[in-house]
Amino acid sequence: MEVLGTIVAFLAVLVVLVLVHELGHFFAAKRSGITVQEFGIGFPPRITSVVWHGTRYSLNWIPLGGFVKMLGEDGDSEADKMRERGLSEAAVDKAMEGAFNRKPLGVRMVVLLAGVVMNFLLAGILFSVALAMPIPQGRGPLTVTEIQADSPAEEVLQVGDRIISADGRTFPASADLTAYVRSRAGHEVTLGVERGGATIDVAVIPRQLTDQDLAQGKGAIGFSYDPERFVEVPSGVSGPIDAVAKGFTEAGYLAIRIPGGLAEAVGGLLGLNDSAGSAVGPIGIAEETGRQLQAPLVNQLIFVGILSVNLAVLNVLPFPPLDGGRIAVVLIEAVRRRKLPAEREAMIYLTGFMVLIALVILISIQDVQRLIEG
Repeated sequence: MEVLGTIVAFLAVLVVLVLVHELGHFFAAKRSGITVQEFGIGFPPRITSVVWHGTRYSLNWIPLGGFVKMLGEDGDSEADKMRERGLSEAAVDKAMEGAFNRKPLGVRMVVLLAGVVMNFLLAGILFSVALAMPIPQGRGPLTVTEIQADSPAEEVLQVGDRIISADGRTFPASADLTAYVRSRAGHEVTLGVERGGATIDVAVIPRQLTDQDLAQGKGAIGFSYDPERFVEVPSGVSGPIDAVAKGFTEAGYLAIRIPGGLAEAVGGLLGLNDSAGSAVGPIGIAEETGRQLQAPLVNQLIFVGILSVNLAVLNVLPFPPLDGGRIAVVLIEAVRRRKLPAEREAMIYLTGFMVLIALVILISIQDVQRLIEG
């Protein structure tokens, strides 16, 4: 049942993030006078559909997000089919008035960027709400629940240990203890530990953490824990405006950092550096989604917000068939002042899609190995 819950939660988060993205394209297209042929929840085959104001709204069997199908999105293929059916050129031009590919460059750019903007807005809103909520703060001894491999904790701590002090000091909040340990990187720290009914002292040297270590989820000592209890403390914002300002600032800061981390992760997958472990694919995200089911609501909001920012940044990269790749094709056509041949454009998108799928497979293999190795 736990696995089923994880799968359902992962699919629910995925559908929300993708639908928000596609709604951006949908509303921008409608506002621009582009003919939207279909707005789908999930991917075909269809379960059911209804046509309203010229657009088909469909519910589909494959629950992996959704899609927006616009007239002229695939070039003049629809126009060619009309000509094959014997329509006159005037009739074809009339039917294609609302085609995406016949709209001005600026309009097409707005429509293509709208999905990215919606994901960024969602992240900013979620961060703002999270910042305005009371903060769950861990208190009391920390019970060790997991020990990371090749970490300082591996030889000195055991699952089930209760850490009650560091260098003879007790701390009011769990975060205070872990912050103290991080501040002692490279220096020996004596932890007071309750184990098997007895209290013992264990010595450990916290490691210095790099951005790459943090991206891989490493800790200064290298263990996961549950505090004895949680208490709620007031949020650190002065009001709604402050929460919104800080929420969107945090979303922007995260968006700036993502491309560098993504480049390092891809470089690691290709053997160009040792950052392969920082890449997380669908399986890793699903696993983390399952963990977040047990976390407080504020943590869940932040987690979904982080995913939404990542989806926004990923989609704006100039890589086909992502939105950024489609924007690049539109800009190339604007510079050349003529459209790319349909066969060449299709080949660009197909090649990009194959590379993207290959990367997803490589990262998923890494996710599976991480799961197997624990």
